[in-house]
Amino acid sequence: MKILIIEDDSNKMRRISSEVRDIDENIILTKARSYQSGVRNLMSEQYDFLLLDMTLPIFDISNDEDGYQVDPFSGRNILEEMNRKKVLVPTVVITMFETFGEGNDLMTLDELDSDLAEKFPLIYRGIIYYNSSEVNWKNSLRKKIKEVI
Repeated sequence: MKILIIEDDSNKMRRISSEVRDIDENIILTKARSYQSGVRNLMSEQYDFLLLDMTLPIFDISNDEDGYQVDPFSGRNILEEMNRKKVLVPTVVITMFETFGEGNDLMTLDELDSDLAEKFPLIYRGIIYYNSSEVNWKNSLRKKIKEVI
């Protein structure tokens, strides 16, 4: 099974990767850290499952690049691109935020979940609230991955 993780937070990426490997050591993990590198991976390789952060920088952050800006809805934009290009990879959003956007665009985690389920019924498989001090996210992640395996 090939899984792509699109996540910009190094600690969160490390913990998610470790948890996925504990589920099945034969899982092949690919990691991307921004909207751009995530879309590039999705369009160039075939994956069985996607773990997607919602709030991401546009470009990878490096010594030469600051990522341009962080978009609170980069994950939704990736889902839109997948939908447009018919990349039907089962996707779970895993986020450590409870609200997204500002002003009129402000959404709660539950509102975002409902919005994504309605707009992307062929690929969206749910949302996991990641809290590094709790274990609920681990149990939810295991359950979601086992549904796909």
